[in-house]
Amino acid sequence: MKGVMGLLLAAGLGLVGAISNWFYLERLARTEEQVYFIAIKDGKAVKEGDVIKSDDLERFGIPRSAVGNLENVAPKWSAVSSISGLRANRPLNEGDIILNADRVTRNYRSMAESLQTQEVARWVPIDASTVVPEHINPGDWVSFDVPRVGGSVPTPTGSNSVTSSAGGYTPAEIIGPFRVASLGTRREAVPVSGSRRGTGGSESRIAIVVKLEKDGQLEGQARRLFDAIRLSGGQGVQVQLHSEKLDDQTPASP
Repeated sequence: MKGVMGLLLAAGLGLVGAISNWFYLERLARTEEQVYFIAIKDGKAVKEGDVIKSDDLERFGIPRSAVGNLENVAPKWSAVSSISGLRANRPLNEGDIILNADRVTRNYRSMAESLQTQEVARWVPIDASTVVPEHINPGDWVSFDVPRVGGSVPTPTGSNSVTSSAGGYTPAEIIGPFRVASLGTRREAVPVSGSRRGTGGSESRIAIVVKLEKDGQLEGQARRLFDAIRLSGGQGVQVQLHSEKLDDQTPASP
């Protein structure tokens, strides 16, 4: 019985302490000098990659004695003009305080700007039932499992062979590797701790970087790839992801 009374007494004292602390902070907020920082307004949210607008921001005051190390990691309200117009490098939700790290913007170049003179981007439909897009990121190297060109027709999706016009089976062909430029509209890695933010079916096409020959035609392996895709009627193909240690030079086109 004494143990129960002790627990109840401790719980009561804890509640009293919490209430006292709250009243203490409230008193500080009314009587002590405030240090103002930049925060996201209530009801506002900024997605990663979107521009932070002045209307998304509000002044957020903290009593000076409670600021602690925040002054070293977050810009004050006087610097709000340096935040408005930046692209968010992380998702920002209502109440979030803007940090100095939020001033470091990522390089959101257009895809065309990222290509070399003798490179083009081409889109490849992928078989969504056999691919997990979250494990593929722009900059990775992939190859594609496609029907071998030569008078054959594809078997149902997911098969690793194709049916020839003579009734036999011809093994599919692996063509690649190619560098990934984007998955659907995504041109960055999926954050490890973040969600996909509803990209869904938009990642059913992979944009790859293809080299051009001197006459302006696609390199040999790219021609074979897109001939095979046309042969399959534009059906989605399977994807093979290569190690990130793969040399940055793709094999010479046959």
